[in-house]
Amino acid sequence: MDVAVIETDAVSTRFDQAEESGLCPECGATMNEIDRLREGPWTFIWLGCARADCSGQWLQKKPCSDFGRP
Repeated sequence: MDVAVIETDAVSTRFDQAEESGLCPECGATMNEIDRLREGPWTFIWLGCARADCSGQWLQKKPCSDFGRP
């Protein structure tokens, strides 16, 4: 298998974990919600790594209806 494909698969897996389970894409630790913004039909949630020595961050974009709002 090509090395570039393996590296791409590893990065994709880290991003999938961050999106689905709230784990840091950098170190795998738990992410904490830092900020939330509602804009039109979307809610943007900014997450940051709970570890003090990690700068991992993640932004989620979800429809407002996911949070029980019309």
